[in-house]
Amino acid sequence: MIARLPSRSAVATVVGLLVVLVPAGVVLADAAAPTDYESTVVSVTPPTETIDVEVIGGDSFVQLTVAPGTEVLIEGYQQEPYLRFRTDGVVEENQRAPTTYLNADRLGGGYVPAGADPALPPDWAQVATGGSFAWHDHRSHWMDPNPPADHVPGDVVQTLGLTMTVDAVPVEVVFAVTWLPAPSRLPLAVGAAVGGALVLLALCWRRRLAWPLLLVALSALGIGWWQFSSLPAVTGPLLVWWLLPAVAAASLLVALVLGRRLVSYGLVLLAALELGAWIFTRRDGAFRALIPTDAPSWLDRGVMAATGVVTVAAAIGAAVGMWRIPVDD
Repeated sequence: MIARLPSRSAVATVVGLLVVLVPAGVVLADAAAPTDYESTVVSVTPPTETIDVEVIGGDSFVQLTVAPGTEVLIEGYQQEPYLRFRTDGVVEENQRAPTTYLNADRLGGGYVPAGADPALPPDWAQVATGGSFAWHDHRSHWMDPNPPADHVPGDVVQTLGLTMTVDAVPVEVVFAVTWLPAPSRLPLAVGAAVGGALVLLALCWRRRLAWPLLLVALSALGIGWWQFSSLPAVTGPLLVWWLLPAVAAASLLVALVLGRRLVSYGLVLLAALELGAWIFTRRDGAFRALIPTDAPSWLDRGVMAATGVVTVAAAIGAAVGMWRIPVDD
C-alpha cells in the first residue's frame, strides 16, 4: 500500500538531518567576487625591487609583498597613515584612519566610527606577518555599480594612483581598470546539455538520480576547492565554495548505501538543497566576465550549469520518492 503522507517519525528524522547537515556558517564575507572589470598594475614610480604589487580577484584586492628589511607606509584617502609594513615583516593597520573602515567593504560602504580621525596620531594594530597583506583599495577598481556611460566593453575606463613611501622614498603605483567584454554563453549551454544527458541516462538505465547528482556534486567540489585555493587566505575565500558540495556528496553516499528508504530520499533532497545553495552563492559567475579562480572559466560555468539541471531533476525525484514511500518503511 502506498501512503499519501510519510510517518511523522520519518519526517522528523529527515528534517533533523537537514538541520544538522546543512552548514551553519553559510555567511557570505566580502570575498573576491565575479566582476566585469579587471585592474592591472601599469607602473611603479620610481621602480623598486623591494616591493611587489599585484591585484587579486580581478579587481577586488590589492596585495603588497615587501622584502625583509624594508619599511613601507601607505597613505589613506585623506593622506592619513593607513598601513605600515615594518622591517620585521609585521603589517599594521591604523585603527584611527577612516580608510580602514571604508576598505572593509568592496564598494566602500563600511561604517566609519566617530573616533576615526585622520588628524589623530595613528593607533597601529597588527593585521598580518610575513611582509604581505591584501586589502580592498578603492583607488584600484571601478566603484560605480553601473557601467561607464562613455565607454564600451574592452575600453580602459580609468587609471588610478596609490601613494606610499618605501624606506622613506615616495612611490606611486598606477592601476588601469578595463571593462571586459561579456563572456560566451556557450559553456552554460553545453553544461546544461551534459546535465540533461546525465539525467536521461540515469532514467533510461533505471538508475537512481542520486548517481548523476553525486557526479555533479564531486565536480562542483573540485571547482569550489579550485577557487578557494586560488585566492590568498587574507582575502577571505569562502568555505561554502567547496563545503556545500562536499556535504552534498557525503549525503548522497549515505543515501546510496541506505537504498530506497525515506531517509535516503531525504538525503538526496538535502544534497539538492546544498547544491542549489552552492549555485546561488556563485550565480554571478555565470554571466560576469571574470571569475576569481585559477580554474578555466568555461569549465567553471559548465559545471555550474550541469549541476543546476541535475539538481532540479534529483530534487523532484526525491520529493516524489518521499511521497510514495510506504508508511512502514
